[in-house]
Amino acid sequence: MAVGQEVSAGMFSFQDFAKPQVKSLIGALIVTVSTMVGSWATPLLAYVFALMALVMIIVVTLFSPAWPSQSKKENALVFSLFWGLMLGVIAPYLISKFLEGGFAAVFEILTSEP
Repeated sequence: MAVGQEVSAGMFSFQDFAKPQVKSLIGALIVTVSTMVGSWATPLLAYVFALMALVMIIVVTLFSPAWPSQSKKENALVFSLFWGLMLGVIAPYLISKFLEGGFAAVFEILTSEP
């Protein structure tokens, strides 16, 4: 690859991505931990967090990008809520499946039909 040549995959360019702000990462970590703890505490909170995750998917799709680019910083609140909820809702499920059946159970999630 020549110097200065841009690596691209489809419509995205890898040079367009930037590192998120530290406050965004800390916020995402706080949201992730609180979502995981709340999901393990009661099914009602897990349901509320799942609904919030769906709302954040819509917000990110319509209004604000989920990841910063070279030209535009991310909104720290949107970034924290989106990535924190995504990790906090999905991670407990994957962890519980792994504890029940190991890598075979996690692999079965990926290969099973919906």
